[in-house]
Amino acid sequence: MKSLVFTTAALFSTLLVAGCATDWQKPDGTDADRYSDQAECRVMANQADDSDTFDDCMKGRGWMDD
Repeated sequence: MKSLVFTTAALFSTLLVAGCATDWQKPDGTDADRYSDQAECRVMANQADDSDTFDDCMKGRGWMDD
């Protein structure tokens, strides 16, 4: 029962974060490009321990947040 509660809470928090996430757009960008850039920018942001680093990285790669 305890694991069901934790699983449900994890799923809910994931959906909440996904619903609030920025939708990055780039005129000539593909989904594969976006996923690749997002992964690389997340690594950079985690290493820098700075929440603004991710947005700056994506914008530097030509993506615009919606």
